[in-house]
Amino acid sequence: MKFASAQSLARPKRPTVSPGCVTLRPMQETDLSAAVALVSRTMNPAEGKYARKTFEHHFRCLRHEIDDGRTHFVLAGGDSILGLVGLHAYPWGPPENVWLSWFALDPRLQGQGWGSAMLDIVTYEARHRNFMKFYIETYSTPEFSRARAFYRAHGFRQVGGIPSYLPDGGDMVVFYKSLNSPQ
Repeated sequence: MKFASAQSLARPKRPTVSPGCVTLRPMQETDLSAAVALVSRTMNPAEGKYARKTFEHHFRCLRHEIDDGRTHFVLAGGDSILGLVGLHAYPWGPPENVWLSWFALDPRLQGQGWGSAMLDIVTYEARHRNFMKFYIETYSTPEFSRARAFYRAHGFRQVGGIPSYLPDGGDMVVFYKSLNSPQ
């Protein structure tokens, strides 16, 4: 998918494709280091380490033709990875449920509609794959406060959490949105 500006994709009913210099495309194994660096910059270095383990496992599974339930997309501009978004359906979980799998956007692009466009596209993809329930895992710590506000602004509501989930004592926070209603 290519698009010229975030404004052209702000809250679409379905993703549109238009010419441009930025492409949302499936993540490739060659994107791994750049994607990890993006997660480390936009979240924190510990999340970058978790992202590396996740991506390495994902691509190891793909090399052995094993479906790990994950799909990742990168927002690529030239040789740079500017954003990352994905879906994760647990093979052992209810088949109608899907989770957001890593969501990061270069800080220089934040606040311009790119994050909204990426979330809209991955939400469309989840609906297209017949998922009905969309969950997001985030955290209660200060560096994730903008993420929590962003998810609320996009119709997700906080439905639960796990106290003291992180090594620093931060809680896991779970958000949810029904995908049953068309948007």
